[in-house]
Amino acid sequence: MFKQRKNRQFNYRPRFQDNDADEHESRFENNWKEARLNSQKRGKRILSLPVLIIMLVAIIVLMYILNGYM
Repeated sequence: MFKQRKNRQFNYRPRFQDNDADEHESRFENNWKEARLNSQKRGKRILSLPVLIIMLVAIIVLMYILNGYM
């Protein structure tokens, strides 16, 4: 019913641009790829800390319940 206004678009080009911009972007991309690979390797652990804590709490509760039957 009502037309929404579109965002303004500016064609801004900096007057003094760094010629090494492509080098900076490629360096950023390489760092990003390395970080992703490291996080994937770290995520492949068998048991993480939260899982260990939950298992410990479950064992303590089970021991408490079983002690009540003796």
